[in-house]
Amino acid sequence: MSAYACEPNKGSEPEVGWQWALQMSRFHDVTVLTRVNNREAIEKEVALLEGKVPLPRFVYHDEGPFLLWMKRRFRAIRSYYILWQISAWHVIRRLNAQNSYDLLHHVTFAGFRYRTAVWNHGVPTVWGPVGGIESIPWPLLPWKHPASLFPEMLRNFNNLIQAAPFHVLPKRAQTTAVTLVSTREMERTFLQLGFKTTLMPTIGLQVSQLGSRVRQPHTGPLKILFVGNVITLKGIDLAIEAVKASGLNATYTIVGSGNYMSAAKKLVARLGLEDRVIFRGRLPRQETLALYADYDVFLFPTLHDTGGYAVIEAMLYGLPVVCLDCGGPRIAVKDGAGARIPLGSRRAIIAGLAAALRQYDQNRTMLSEHGQAAREVILREYDWDKKGTQLNAIYERVTRENLEAAQAKPDHSLREHFRGIFKRAFSIPGAAVSLIVLLIIGMAGFLSVNHLKADAELIVEDTLPGISDAGAANASMAESFNRVLLSLTAETPQERRQYRQELEEFNQRTSKSLESYGQSIFTEDDRANYERLLEQRKKYLHIRDQILNLIDTQKHDEALSLYKSSLVPAYRDYKADANVVLIYNTRQGKTRGEAILKICTGTEYAVAGIGILLFVVGFIIGLFK
Repeated sequence: MSAYACEPNKGSEPEVGWQWALQMSRFHDVTVLTRVNNREAIEKEVALLEGKVPLPRFVYHDEGPFLLWMKRRFRAIRSYYILWQISAWHVIRRLNAQNSYDLLHHVTFAGFRYRTAVWNHGVPTVWGPVGGIESIPWPLLPWKHPASLFPEMLRNFNNLIQAAPFHVLPKRAQTTAVTLVSTREMERTFLQLGFKTTLMPTIGLQVSQLGSRVRQPHTGPLKILFVGNVITLKGIDLAIEAVKASGLNATYTIVGSGNYMSAAKKLVARLGLEDRVIFRGRLPRQETLALYADYDVFLFPTLHDTGGYAVIEAMLYGLPVVCLDCGGPRIAVKDGAGARIPLGSRRAIIAGLAAALRQYDQNRTMLSEHGQAAREVILREYDWDKKGTQLNAIYERVTRENLEAAQAKPDHSLREHFRGIFKRAFSIPGAAVSLIVLLIIGMAGFLSVNHLKADAELIVEDTLPGISDAGAANASMAESFNRVLLSLTAETPQERRQYRQELEEFNQRTSKSLESYGQSIFTEDDRANYERLLEQRKKYLHIRDQILNLIDTQKHDEALSLYKSSLVPAYRDYKADANVVLIYNTRQGKTRGEAILKICTGTEYAVAGIGILLFVVGFIIGLFK
């Protein structure tokens, strides 16, 4: 029996591990693998029970000091638990080689989403009772309590993935001889995957040791009780609002502590219930047990409890339970033993809880009858001795069926051994998911490279030639303009001819640069700028040619006057439009360069993010497998 949590008189999962070990020792030779830190409490209790009842043998195992320190320092309980299961598998293999066990049973933790150490040893296995698939419906998530919202959303997402047909849950069910489930939700999940399970609540009570004092009827205001962790999943806010909505002069006592305590007190103050909602804090177990019989109703609208020890304790002491129709309480609170409120909208749930409280307040006979029925349910179904007998029948059936199958089946042990190694080494769904993610990465890379290529082509074919041609045109234009002035001031015909020749050369260079520029235009704005520049150049050349003709006919004064009055303004406009073209291309180059940088950076982060996500998901899947 693998029982990570196993400790007497501790309650919760440690009590579950301890009780299953103790119960099955009544019928079989049981070896329990548990943690080293449970040893002191176990050996103390074993010393008290020695010679009175059959006892199991305990084997203690823990990880090294560093991992233990990490667990305590960062409260990494789940991570440590997963690592513990991995190393515990090797301990079980060694123990099985020495003892040849007939059956392996995983008891705690009772969560379905974790791998266990009992699988793949060639021995029939019992898994559970397990639960945990119960998720908070979207409208009921703790939207106003951020500290709880993210964990609950992550849990819902994890449940969705874990229960998917392509994940490992079907493999686990197929590997297990019998899967025990503790809730209807867990049962339904396995049925949807094609596997039958056995419904068996994971929790129980040692009825004979808890006394027989039960609630006594009274006629005063209704006294309502809650016992448990004061956290959002327990539906504390729903309960408080239901007390308000009931309109009763009832009191609601909350025993426990948790991270929702401050928010709960603020809610009580906002609703004006300070004198009717009493916070008692966390109390010792014996003191808590003594409280139950002093109350009338147990209000416990938990949203996804797999078990609910407080629920069955309250029922044992004769309190009807008002709960939601989900999880472990749904199994315990039978018809006539309390009120189960269907899941729905927040308003509908609060109204349903309030109506149940009013009904019990107005009909005290029903309250007593339901309380008595609740106690009978616990005596009949949740007494550990009776649960032990039920589980023993399952043990006997599993070992009998395994023996019959072994006698009828030919020996393929070597082949099965290698098949098991292959299944553990390779996961077809995992490989498929990895391939899909890699294809997404490849597609993202392909699309981003295509985008980069398009921007780079624009820079090469448009921006760079544009800047080069516009710059060359500007330079030759300025030189050409200077030669007009030099022609005006030339003192000899030879100088004038030389300047005219240079002017024509620079003019041809300008024409060639502008013609080249016109062939690399890709936008409407650029085309408009270019055409405006050509119009200004046309005006400028017309005036320039007039001046050159005046110079040729020796009319220097008229030429100089026309130069000052018309050519200089025309050149200024011509130059301004040329600068517009140059600046436009410079800005285009900057914009396209920045776009390339953004694409490169975005692709880098996207690929890195997808890669990290793939690693994290793969790591988690590998651990949970």
